[in-house]
Amino acid sequence: MDILNDIKLKLSNLIKIGERNPSTIPLRIFEQDGIFYLVFKNKVDGEIHEIAAKTEDGFSFEKSSDKIDLPYFNSEFPNSNIVSRFKYRKQNVMYFGDRSVNLAYSQDGKAWRPSADNPILLSSRPIEVAGAFELKHGLLLLYHEKTIENEMICHSTFMALFDKKNPKKALWKTNRPVWQQKDLWPNQKIAPLGSLFIKKNLIAYWLVDEQNIFGVIIAGFKYDPRLIDAGQLKLKKHLNNPIITPRPKNSWEAFNTFNPAVLNSAGKIHILYRAQGFDYISTVGYASSADGFNIDERLDKPIFTPTMNFEKNMENAVKYDFVSGGGYGGCEDPRLTQIDNKVYMTYVAFDGWSSPRLALTSILLDEFLNKRWLWSKPILISPPGVVDKSGCLLSERINGKYVFFHRIFPNILIDFVDDLNFDGGTKLLKGQYRIKIRPDRWDSRKIGAGAPPIKTKYGWLLIYYGVDDRDASKYHIGAMLLDLKNPVKVLHRTDEPILQPTEEYENSGFKPGIAYPCGAVIMKDKLLVYYGAADSVVCVATAKLDDFLNELISKKPVHLYKIKIREVNY
Repeated sequence: MDILNDIKLKLSNLIKIGERNPSTIPLRIFEQDGIFYLVFKNKVDGEIHEIAAKTEDGFSFEKSSDKIDLPYFNSEFPNSNIVSRFKYRKQNVMYFGDRSVNLAYSQDGKAWRPSADNPILLSSRPIEVAGAFELKHGLLLLYHEKTIENEMICHSTFMALFDKKNPKKALWKTNRPVWQQKDLWPNQKIAPLGSLFIKKNLIAYWLVDEQNIFGVIIAGFKYDPRLIDAGQLKLKKHLNNPIITPRPKNSWEAFNTFNPAVLNSAGKIHILYRAQGFDYISTVGYASSADGFNIDERLDKPIFTPTMNFEKNMENAVKYDFVSGGGYGGCEDPRLTQIDNKVYMTYVAFDGWSSPRLALTSILLDEFLNKRWLWSKPILISPPGVVDKSGCLLSERINGKYVFFHRIFPNILIDFVDDLNFDGGTKLLKGQYRIKIRPDRWDSRKIGAGAPPIKTKYGWLLIYYGVDDRDASKYHIGAMLLDLKNPVKVLHRTDEPILQPTEEYENSGFKPGIAYPCGAVIMKDKLLVYYGAADSVVCVATAKLDDFLNELISKKPVHLYKIKIREVNY
């Protein structure tokens, strides 16, 4: 990032703050209907007046007699930015927010209706929306993160691109700042004034020490959708999602079908999904797909049902919405791992009353492929009195030991065990090692292993879920690379989610805003991740494996050709 020297320009005689009118303060720079304005707040006789100025190049402003009718000073929509001259379904679009990015719509540009999906973008720190613009490939948003350094507020500038066909859907965002105030004004009082997009340059404006206005020119940015896709670590949701939905004809799966485990074997993807009828009892159903997307076979009866007291003691059952994803008990959230000629299934056993615990069962691969559901007797593997979930088993032994991943709030726990001969009492998982949450990130509240880790040439690829403290109702999906010889060691971890619950099918079910992964496979050159959406349906998302791993390792920042600083004539 190249910050050039100041280009000092002669100030015009419009207003010089601090000399001609010390009570006049610049308030906002913005575009409205193709005209660029600079608005001042002028306190005269205790009243506030708005003064407008026009510009063509973004740096020379002249007084304007135009009447200004703005929503920018409405306390309901702080730091609001209307996308000028853009309509979505015949409605004006506004981005606003001071703790997150939110969206609002208006038919007439005056009465605004906040989106039901707010917030649409979260940041690790307080933020300020600074500008929104319609470009060829999407709606470009500029926003600033705020931190306190040496008792001064410091700003870091970020960008995001939203879909013009769905303004709440983020296509891309910079994971690192494109510019930081402290690079130029480390110990000065700075106030952001807004931004303009003029002649292919994005200009962010700043009031420095309440004296002068400077424009930071972010120039030469490429809006090539191929670069946008390549520069972001994202999963692409399948167009025909959801791929498995409840079937009213079968009572055991008439209500919800979600949280799928998967196994790639014998030329097809085998999907074991959690199913619920209207009795809220969880069982496991079976489906398969030759291509990983289209369901070729789906059985009419569950292939695994509650048989043990620790998963079917319903006499004192109480429906738990948060502990068990909404249920009275049963076998929940399976994960599958093949080791040698045997398939192991970990799942959450819940009796409707006690704390949910992890259980383990297994079946010979040949019996599994031939649909002879001769599962071994299930055994508890986690301690009593503790909510332990999201358990899965590594597909290889490490130094002769089996490796389990599981979750006790709020972290991922890892255990190495000599064998799988659990007794349900004295021999249980202990949580020897931890992969921790990250404060001020998208996974700051809790994390859990999603799919059993997949072995790659760079490390064990762990698809996991995370929840943010700022919105505990939403589950996002992320990725980690773990060391091949020591899977406790995290080599790389996504700074942002690779999948967020933004689609209608992820927000209209039993629990809106949830994307919960339980399975992932490699099929040819693609990574396929299977997840439950809204605790109601089964979905799949994909990425080209090599590109995904390269992006995960490199964390390439968005490329900017140059950044210039210029003083504004006003």
